[in-house]
Amino acid sequence: MEYAEIPAPAALRPFVEGFWFLRAEPKARYEKILPGPSAHLILNLSEPYRLIRPREATGMDRASAEVAVGFYAGVQSSYLISENPERLHNVGVRLAPFALAAFTSQLPSEFQGNVVDAQYVFPGFADLRSQLLDAEPEQAFDALESFLPGHLSPGYQADPRTMEAVETLAEEDVEVGILAGRLGISSSTLERIMMRDCGLRAKVYSDVCRFFRFVNQAALMPAGSAPGRELLGLADYYDQPHLIRAFRRFSGFTPTEYLRVIQTHGPEYATFVPVEELA
Repeated sequence: MEYAEIPAPAALRPFVEGFWFLRAEPKARYEKILPGPSAHLILNLSEPYRLIRPREATGMDRASAEVAVGFYAGVQSSYLISENPERLHNVGVRLAPFALAAFTSQLPSEFQGNVVDAQYVFPGFADLRSQLLDAEPEQAFDALESFLPGHLSPGYQADPRTMEAVETLAEEDVEVGILAGRLGISSSTLERIMMRDCGLRAKVYSDVCRFFRFVNQAALMPAGSAPGRELLGLADYYDQPHLIRAFRRFSGFTPTEYLRVIQTHGPEYATFVPVEELA
């Protein structure tokens, strides 16, 4: 596997968090992409593949869409499934959850939990594909650094309250009311500005961040570790049933199933989990 990642250049912060590059043979036919605190803009340089939204997210049968060139994925509150091509080759941009308003006048709430064609949000993004098919990471990152500033709204400033809320929730489990008090606003105002700027409620974002922190810690547990009390010791969850319910909702796994897969493949697959078959 060839993987590279760099922080975003200063001119794109705080809206862009970083760039990443992946070229690899997939570990399995499918992978579960678990929720995380960032949005992503991804250019596909491989053959087309399918993104599958599970029943847990749709409330009905699985839905799927072919990804040929590129897509924008808002912050997800459930996992996605990728049916992989024979070789993975992607270039990506990791975006802050409040970044969309800096690049487009479209409402962030239209994109959170969704995956859409990148051209719809970032016109011209697909044109990068032809010049990056044989590029090395440095060339790919240079292309992204040249492309993105042209889409920034001149003079746009993110609400500092939103930025602080996002930073805090990404790092710690704190009740919305307590966080609002720290910011000097009411809970309803915090929820309003999070919905306006990020497209999702503070409580939803907090749940996603808590799971993301937990799952990355759990992936580092040594082989033979027992789920249950040991896992619960890592988590900001009230009790084991609460943990198991949250784990199933966000990943489609029980904690035991997840640990079995990750301890087979390694912690680098903590949030891109290889699976051979779909249940």
